[in-house]
This record gives sequence, structure tokens and C-alpha cells, in this order.
Amino acid sequence: MMKWVVVFVLLIGGIGYFAYNAIVNFSANKLVDQVATQIVDSKDVDKLMDDPEVAQYAKKSGDLDALAAKRNLPFHTKEDALKTVIKKVGMDDLKDMKNKALDGVSPQERREIEATLNEKLTPKEMEALKLVALKEIKKRQE
Repeated sequence: MMKWVVVFVLLIGGIGYFAYNAIVNFSANKLVDQVATQIVDSKDVDKLMDDPEVAQYAKKSGDLDALAAKRNLPFHTKEDALKTVIKKVGMDDLKDMKNKALDGVSPQERREIEATLNEKLTPKEMEALKLVALKEIKKRQE
């Protein structure tokens, strides 16, 4: 009897683990899609691409992960970006940003979102978030 309880608990734990990872992956894709299309505009991309090191990695090797590691940025994947943003910004503010992005972002709302992110994220986290968005933009262009 005890063996079946242990098997049941392990089975439920395994299902929960995989469901959590699937939800995080789905949410990360949605968040990065919205950041890449609504929040990060061409000026941000141009500003990133003005950095010779970023331009070299983006054009030559396309390996922005290596650049993130070289610059010692806190994250370089969509999933890690989502976890950091949820932890630092919070779900309520993130939901508000998502709703604004779904309705289309006016210049004023874009500044408000950017101010919130700048207030709650460190400069390195913002740079990492923009690199993740740039990586996603490059994937869509291919």
C-alpha cells in the first residue's frame, strides 16, 4: 500500500514539474513576443546595434548568448528573462503591461512601461532583456 502512495506522489510531482516548465516556456514566448513587437522599438535596436561588439556578434556569428556571457549579464534565455521580470516587476505590473501591449502601445504608455522596467530592473538586466528581444527579432527575420 505504501509503495503505491509513493508512486502516486512521484507521478503527481513529475506531472507538476513538466506542467510548470511548459507554462514557463509558453509565458516566456508570449512575453518576448510582446517585448519584441510592442515595447522594443527600432531606436532601441539601432542603439544596441551601434555598439560594435553587439553588431559584430549579431551580424557575424549571430551568437548573442556568447555576448551575454562575455558581458556577464544575468540572463540570456527567454525563460530566465521571464523568471527575472516576474520576480522583480511582479505579476500585477506585468499583467498591466501585457494589457497595454495587447491594445497597442502609445508613446506615453511605452515611456511608462520603460520607466517601470528601469525602476525595477538593474541596467544589466535591462541590457540582457533587450539582447533577448534582439535575438528573437533576428530569429523572425530569418
